[in-house]
Amino acid sequence: MAQVHKLRQKLRFLGEYLLTCRSNAWKKLQARMGPRPYLLESSQLYSIKDLQQIAEGNYHMYLIALVQHASNHVFQCDLCTQRGFICQTCHSNEIIFPFQFDSTTRCKDCKAVFHLHCKSSSDPCPRCLRIRKYQERDMRD
Repeated sequence: MAQVHKLRQKLRFLGEYLLTCRSNAWKKLQARMGPRPYLLESSQLYSIKDLQQIAEGNYHMYLIALVQHASNHVFQCDLCTQRGFICQTCHSNEIIFPFQFDSTTRCKDCKAVFHLHCKSSSDPCPRCLRIRKYQERDMRD
């Protein structure tokens, strides 16, 4: 069930990219999902059919296919990749995304995305530090 929940979270993040993309990728994903638009709205909501498929062992593969379809689009789309992130710790040219749970982490406050190996939990977020610095400067002016 933990893997299913993780796939649902990835699908929700991917849906945010497809929803704002000017291509018809959103409609293609909706067609693949069928009558399950809630998959992109919440990773906590499950239908009776979902639970039945989980028990039968079919749901996991269904979600993998949806995630693969959506992530293929995001990685290949010029518009979607422009909405990706550059790690603000190592400044690598690699574009990273919040749905890459195995290799990235996300700041809880500002939602910036970092490589897992670059961002330790004890280090302050560089983006949050910059935001605070700008806010303090604006308060003084």
